Amino acid sequence: MLFTKLMRIPSYFYHWCIPPVCILCGDPAHSPVNLCQPCQQSLPILSHACPQCAQFLPPSSQIFTCGTCLTYPPPFDKTYALFPYAPPIIQLIIQLKFRHQLSIAQTLGRLLAETIKTTWYKNSPLPDLIIPMPLHKTRLKARGFNQALEIARPIAKALSLRLDINGIERMKATAAQSSLSASLRKKNMAHAFTAHRSYTGLSVAVLDDVITTGHTMTEFCKILKQKGAKSIDVWCCARRDIAITAKTL
Repeated sequence: MLFTKLMRIPSYFYHWCIPPVCILCGDPAHSPVNLCQPCQQSLPILSHACPQCAQFLPPSSQIFTCGTCLTYPPPFDKTYALFPYAPPIIQLIIQLKFRHQLSIAQTLGRLLAETIKTTWYKNSPLPDLIIPMPLHKTRLKARGFNQALEIARPIAKALSLRLDINGIERMKATAAQSSLSASLRKKNMAHAFTAHRSYTGLSVAVLDDVITTGHTMTEFCKILKQKGAKSIDVWCCARRDIAITAKTL
């Protein structure tokens, strides 16, 4: 016990001598999110979106559910997106995924946990468990980590939720969705996942970093439904505007 406490001293000393800095501007930050107050307050807000898929809706629109969800209901019940996929969120996601800045996963996870607790689920029960969107083993080996899992860890800890990281496996080494046109994304994800357990009667939250067309999430949640999940909510850090994405493909 004494040895363990002594081993922690350098870490405490380091944080006391070198306080956390904002991951956006480098100014002194407010722990535990590593953002200064001005930068945190200036983060973009996803203010008007479909409650089922989080697709952007016009601010003046009186429609509460988008036409796609009304016509082709997805296998998940709700989607909660923390931000629109816009600066500086784009840069943070890129730095996390491709430059191994894992501290950004901690920041995003803690921001999500606070919003989940104080806003999204303020008056409703939390799900039974969190499932981070899995990577195929070849991509996991190449990247060295699963960004969705790293974001999910602080959420699970803060909200005392179970993390399920082995229940569903990504079997198909798909091409990166971002590299494909919208018409090819659905075909790319077909039969990409397999389940190794039952989810009968469970309420599940599936977490991913960014959602674009939703084809990956749809295929994933189909497996959960087939395995008996009672309800499925989607949590993501950022939602791309499908209309903007389509213009760039």
